[in-house]
Amino acid sequence: MKKTAGELAEIVGGRLYGDSTVEIDDVRSAESAGPSHITFARGIYAEHIEEMKAGVILVDELPAHYTKNLIVVPDCRRSFGQLVDLYHPESRYTPGIHPTAVVSDKAVIGKNVCIMPYAVIDDGARIGDGTVIFPYTYVGKNAQIGKDCEINPGCVIHENSVLGDRVVLRAHAVVGGQGFGFSTDEKGHHHHIRQLGKAVISDDCELGAGTAVDNGALNDTVVGRGTKIDNLVHLGHNVQVGEDCFIIAQTGIAGSTTIGNHCILAGQTGINGHVKIADNVILGGKTGVIGNIKEPGVYMGYPARTHAQWGRVEVMISHLPELMKKVRLLEKKLKEAEKK
Repeated sequence: MKKTAGELAEIVGGRLYGDSTVEIDDVRSAESAGPSHITFARGIYAEHIEEMKAGVILVDELPAHYTKNLIVVPDCRRSFGQLVDLYHPESRYTPGIHPTAVVSDKAVIGKNVCIMPYAVIDDGARIGDGTVIFPYTYVGKNAQIGKDCEINPGCVIHENSVLGDRVVLRAHAVVGGQGFGFSTDEKGHHHHIRQLGKAVISDDCELGAGTAVDNGALNDTVVGRGTKIDNLVHLGHNVQVGEDCFIIAQTGIAGSTTIGNHCILAGQTGINGHVKIADNVILGGKTGVIGNIKEPGVYMGYPARTHAQWGRVEVMISHLPELMKKVRLLEKKLKEAEKK
């Protein structure tokens, strides 16, 4: 497919500065783009626009000086995503149930659903219109999946779990597995307490590969609308996550924790159970949260501190070797003074 720079500007709703007749046949990264490609530049990349070889570059702001063909848009990354879909449209799957799939006659299957080889759909499960179920997926008894969902290979959706519309589960995600609930007797033996709540994944959510969302003990575990969860994340029983959050790889959230709306949890964040986190909180990578966070802002470290506090502590720690030398010198002088 080839589009001119002028056509691409119209597609993304931007303003073109440069040659409208340049033909573009694909999208590329800023480093690898050539004369027939379009890319985008923001942040530090925007400082190197003149070094790029792309035929057209999407930008958020027009630089003071430029010689390249630029399209200015409100959000160049989002507009680039539009063009990714234009040049590389997603695969469309033919509706139907593969002969090797095992689908209960008590399940309810919507219109234009695609169920691929070796998927298993148990009694009472409901699958909404336009949903795609990839191979080796299990959908448990009375589970509900909304419209236009994408359930990738190896996923397990346990009994009674609920997925809204347009939910994406990447490979081997597990929704509604038994929460980690045990009692320990006087001999130290652990006894599982069956968890009866549901796992509820709201509309427009995404769960990454290998991510696990446990069912609730009695109440439900809930992931709010539009929240995106990366690979290898664990949400314990009764966790409540708000809307439009980002939860990045290897994060663990212990049971009965509540996360507000529009929060970002960077990679390997760990959160204690029964903790409440306010809206608009950002937790830096490897942050450990052991208590409530009541105010929006950026938090870092273990235990979690505001970014400013964390920075001051890190600076002080870096001076510890020098401080120890001074302390030893003072101790030596004090002993000498005592001898005199």
